[in-house]
Amino acid sequence: MNARSLLQRRPALGLVIGPREAALSVVATTPRGRREVAREAREYEEDALAAAVHDLLRPWLPPPGSRRPGPWVRVALPESRVFQAALAITEVNRLGSPQNFFLEAVHSTSLRAEDRIIDLIRREAGRQPIACLCACPRALVTSLAEMLGQMGARLALVESSPASLLRAAAAAAPPPRGGRLCMRFFLGRGRAIGVTAVGSLPLFWHAFDLPPGREGASILAAHSTLRMLGRHSKIVAPVGRVFLHGRPDLDVAVDPAGFQKRTGSRLVRVDGPGHDLASAALGAALSSPLADADGHDLAREFKPPVAVRDVFPWGEAFLQGAIVAGASLLLCGAAADVETRYRTARSESAAFSWLREQGCEELEAERKLLEDRLRTLGAFRQSRVDWSAQLRTIAEDAPATTVITSLLGDDEAELGGRDGRGKPKKQLVVDFATPLAAGGAMPGEIDRFISELREEPAILGHFPTIEVSGLRNGLLRNGREPMALYSVVCLPRAEAARGAKAR
Repeated sequence: MNARSLLQRRPALGLVIGPREAALSVVATTPRGRREVAREAREYEEDALAAAVHDLLRPWLPPPGSRRPGPWVRVALPESRVFQAALAITEVNRLGSPQNFFLEAVHSTSLRAEDRIIDLIRREAGRQPIACLCACPRALVTSLAEMLGQMGARLALVESSPASLLRAAAAAAPPPRGGRLCMRFFLGRGRAIGVTAVGSLPLFWHAFDLPPGREGASILAAHSTLRMLGRHSKIVAPVGRVFLHGRPDLDVAVDPAGFQKRTGSRLVRVDGPGHDLASAALGAALSSPLADADGHDLAREFKPPVAVRDVFPWGEAFLQGAIVAGASLLLCGAAADVETRYRTARSESAAFSWLREQGCEELEAERKLLEDRLRTLGAFRQSRVDWSAQLRTIAEDAPATTVITSLLGDDEAELGGRDGRGKPKKQLVVDFATPLAAGGAMPGEIDRFISELREEPAILGHFPTIEVSGLRNGLLRNGREPMALYSVVCLPRAEAARGAKAR
């Protein structure tokens, strides 16, 4: 097992101690998030547990003589070493102590509750208050704390291996929301365990054999056993989902449709974790007992004081500090730009001595007066006709042989009709002369010329109505060639409408 690298921060050690084997999993903060960076299992003889655990923890322990505190170790005990039960909370026992709940669960008076560490969590399962009880011998936890202390490590958590498996399974397949009941079956090669849980908290479990060829029947039988344990705890809420973890080769042996038809629960197949010590060690390493005490912890009274450096979010603080520093640089740059523009404006205004005698109210009134004048000038400019643009457009569209004989443009200023003259006059009249065609016929260039004028945006903006009048034959002054004389009258829409009514 390799020690951590520079990119692996805050390693969390999860240790599972089985009857003849111990497994260690290490989860650390990496650039890709919290990932398992190491995993190892080691078998041991009955009297060589301490040596096996020390060999597993050696790469992560501080060197001898170092003042650096040792790592926090999360320990998961096999289900055979931990007692787990869920009791219904009633009016009779709702004020009971954890010891009273333990004696009620074991139904025995020969056991001493003082010889065991009992951890109690109160929850609701389908609107039924539940007392979830977890207990183990006190001597077992005491020996674990002493063994780890002699190695230079610190005991952070002691829980059951089903609880660790449940945490690792929740990372792969999140539990249903709203505190609903679910079942998870962790399958191994010859053994399996079923757990009924509310969220990520195990209520009770049932370990069973998994004989080859009869895996489906064994899972259905374990499901019935867990349902009976739930009824004993007065839990009547339905189980919406059943998760199968591990043993991908059993997809054919367990039919989802048949399972749902028989149990009423939807079957969800997940590849891992399976029922093995390494998966339980991974679940223990994923816990955060120093900052979050949501689940069972049988080592609360053995846990040494937690230093601030062990729980302070250094990575989050560094990231947020970098964000604040970047935002501060941007704000400082913007403030410097505003300060520069302010000084420039001050230096420019210093040249106008009369501004010193003006107050803010007087300057504001003058600004509004200037804005009103600008709006008036803009409105007047928009209402005026740009005769140069009009005449340039007409000259470009006129045929090459056509001559402009006269033009008349009127655009009177609008006085509001206060002198009785009414609407101001606005029109453009241009007289043209075009040579006649052969035989004295009217030239076709006139029709094309008028059509082009009626499509010019520059003219239609002021004179949407374009008419032809006074079409006749004649001669130009001092001219001998016969010409077609006509006038093009451009009128605004209102003028055209009045002309139509007059006609």
